[in-house]
Amino acid sequence: MSRQRIDSGRVIVLAAMAALLAGSSAPLDAAEKMKPEELVAKHLEAIGPADVRASMKTRYFVGQGTWRVLIGGRAQMPGDVFQASEGDSVSFRFDTGTNPTYYGEHLVYNGDDVHILQGFQGGRSPLGEFFTANKGLLREGLFGGVTSTAWPLPQVAARKAKLKYAGLKKVEGRELHRLDYKPNKGSGSVNIQLFFDPENYQHVQTTYRYKIPGRMGASPDESAGQQPTYVNVTETFSNFQEIDGLTLPVKWKVAYDRTNQGDGPGSMVAEWEIGFTSAVHNKPIDPALYELGAKAE
Repeated sequence: MSRQRIDSGRVIVLAAMAALLAGSSAPLDAAEKMKPEELVAKHLEAIGPADVRASMKTRYFVGQGTWRVLIGGRAQMPGDVFQASEGDSVSFRFDTGTNPTYYGEHLVYNGDDVHILQGFQGGRSPLGEFFTANKGLLREGLFGGVTSTAWPLPQVAARKAKLKYAGLKKVEGRELHRLDYKPNKGSGSVNIQLFFDPENYQHVQTTYRYKIPGRMGASPDESAGQQPTYVNVTETFSNFQEIDGLTLPVKWKVAYDRTNQGDGPGSMVAEWEIGFTSAVHNKPIDPALYELGAKAE
């Protein structure tokens, strides 16, 4: 078991210019023709050597975070964060302590079943509701990216997921490789896109786009008038550091955006900003951490 603290003449000129232009377009041409398997292989190399990746059986991250509601209310609340993972199993918790309004989040896949904490007194949080409706995302190991051992890209063949390389796309002002990911089963109608840095092939973002159909009306005419609700959840990863021979992100932001166009729940924008402060590999995971409400010691 290892533990690591995270710190934070004109013809000549024209010929040269032509060569430079040709050279500058080559990476883009190559990128447009890249196969999904090539992108995945480069991404895995960016995490670390294959033998080191294989040697990490469990991972335990601890840190702090802040929850904010930006639209649909106003709130800001700190919380303690832990994430424990072993193989395909993962337990993520954002714990606000004894706050009576918002308990936080606890999302669990124990290898068999998905369990989700009731985050509010009156029911699950919007993020909890999203994953309750789309449990396959937790079973697939997508949530948390490479921060957990459940990340599916090292075993994408075994998972029988369908991958499609979509080229370089501009995301928030930067060009990123986009890989569309479709689980073999259990993803429902969620559109999943993974984004990678073209310089180092680190996984820097995942977006989940989900459409909730409008509710049925009392008549066909009423039903036709019901508008859908759109939910987008975006994970962003940054501040990559070397931890026990692997390059992993220690900053993680989860953004939730619900746009209501009908008579369902109102629009809402919220975010969770997380910073991991310590990491442990190959520590036995306490089975209790996969029980709802269980806290890290």
